[in-house]
Amino acid sequence: MQKTCKGDSYALSREEEMSSYLSNNTGLMIKKPSMITPVPKQKSKKPAAGRSRGRVPHVPLSIVAQRPKELYYSLLVPSAEKIDPYITIVSDTRKDVLRITMVCMAVYESYLFALGLPSNFPKEQIIVFGHDRAKYIPCRSCDYGEKLIYHYELTVPADTAVEQYQQRICNDLNDHFQLDVKVEQLSIVKDSRSIKTKNGESVELIWDEQPTMIMRARRMV
Repeated sequence: MQKTCKGDSYALSREEEMSSYLSNNTGLMIKKPSMITPVPKQKSKKPAAGRSRGRVPHVPLSIVAQRPKELYYSLLVPSAEKIDPYITIVSDTRKDVLRITMVCMAVYESYLFALGLPSNFPKEQIIVFGHDRAKYIPCRSCDYGEKLIYHYELTVPADTAVEQYQQRICNDLNDHFQLDVKVEQLSIVKDSRSIKTKNGESVELIWDEQPTMIMRARRMV
């Protein structure tokens, strides 16, 4: 079974929303075009009711400055602030807006949220094809890594289901970074043991399934 971020037909299984990602370093501004995509207003099934806890962090100015006039939109901009990464999900029923904001996130971290995977998902279980791995899974303590951190924000109708806005985030990330990303269960050798046979002693491999995120660059047409 696999989860994908390709097309609009896929629906993710409901996962608990992640409220924050913890890290020690953030990124600097890089010269790359910003992506702003207005979102048509579409009603969907109502998600389970919930209340946010704690104080909502201050939204970086680099996000606020890029917000369009449209009520529903998505935007992706390079990070210009040195702050710890976090994710907020704020619902404004009066304006009929659900706002998902991801601050100072590496590309793979944004995909983890969109795919409903935990923030501590092992990096060793992420495979990158067609590009430099460090471009999507940067070293935050390295100089180059500070230039590969982004802000993302999405606004949708307040009753949009978790699966639907997660899918929209996947589509936006795929389009901007020209990737196709999915999660597959891969068979791996977990252990081994010695067994006795008629011909002597042999080794039996013990297999197990492991969830693996696969990031593949799209072919240039």
